[in-house]
Amino acid sequence: MQKVKKVCAAYENETCVLKLQRDVISVSGPDAGKYLQGQLTQDVLAMQEGESAWSFLLNPEGKVNAWLRITHIGEHKYLLDIDSDSGEIVLARLLRFKLRTDCELTLEKWEGITIIGKDASSFARKPSSEQIVAQTLWPQISSVDIIGGDTKALFERFPEPKQSYDFLRIVNCIPKMGTELHEKVIPAETGLVEKSVSFTKGCYTGQELIARIDSRGNKVPKNLMLVACQESMAIGDEVEVDGSSVGKLTSVASGSNLTVGLAYIMRKASLASEGKVKGNTVSINSQQNTFPLEGIG
Repeated sequence: MQKVKKVCAAYENETCVLKLQRDVISVSGPDAGKYLQGQLTQDVLAMQEGESAWSFLLNPEGKVNAWLRITHIGEHKYLLDIDSDSGEIVLARLLRFKLRTDCELTLEKWEGITIIGKDASSFARKPSSEQIVAQTLWPQISSVDIIGGDTKALFERFPEPKQSYDFLRIVNCIPKMGTELHEKVIPAETGLVEKSVSFTKGCYTGQELIARIDSRGNKVPKNLMLVACQESMAIGDEVEVDGSSVGKLTSVASGSNLTVGLAYIMRKASLASEGKVKGNTVSINSQQNTFPLEGIG
């Protein structure tokens, strides 16, 4: 859609800043790395100090407990940052599998910012125990998260964007805890396996399902897709293709005379580029984490 393309392209020449809140779990102690290696889908022990990576935290059946970012800040020290208000669930899940392990886990709420657009990557720097600095996984707009520490000067330096954080998250097909990410979701359905899973590390909780689906070409019943139109949409609205319901909207946001949403679309309609929501024509992305910018509208 041309309107989506224009929204994203505008940030190639402009730098903006958004406020950000994240729940942060500190994991430290002699067994910290070994413990997280057995819990997360990412290869924790291969991470260099100062490196950040995205990872799933799974239940024993291989379904999603959380999608989070892990940052290696020092010897036997890691920070896990998760969507706001999800930290207690993640902490409880981690503690459930912490047996005879010499490490401590603490949960805090951190304030921060997301710098988006022109030169955003120039603000990336080495993280510390007080501040996480890492690029996002937004494929459409260059962006960097700075969480913790003093970000007031940077927030006051740049204007806020015309669109909300949720709008920009949706445009970039990024799922959210509690809406697109929960224990009924298979990691492969999110389109984030390639960036969040190591297939060369050893065993971890929930590995069997990920390995089995990967061996079958990651064919899953549904896939997370971006839906956009110039009419109103609401969470729970059904997405129809060829007269049949193929999914429901889980997130919705409006901005720049455009409404965007996320929905898990059935595999039989995964190649569809158009559909209907409440009788109105919508554009549907046909490829994970990229949007057909040259579409309707």
